[in-house]
Amino acid sequence: MEFMLAVVGVVLVLSMTTLYMYLVEDDKIEPHVPSNVQRGNFWDAETKQFYKWDKLMELKKEREQNDTTQ
Repeated sequence: MEFMLAVVGVVLVLSMTTLYMYLVEDDKIEPHVPSNVQRGNFWDAETKQFYKWDKLMELKKEREQNDTTQ
């Protein structure tokens, strides 16, 4: 019984992958390309506040510049 379930699972995964590849090749759907955009808020321990990723990276660069100038 478990063997049959495993075979059905493998067949299902292979058929879904083949269907996805077919639809992408024929330009019926756009391929999924994950973005590198960081989402959400990130904690800064120094200021004890949440920031968006871009703002947090700006703060980091400013701190690094301040450390080298002092």
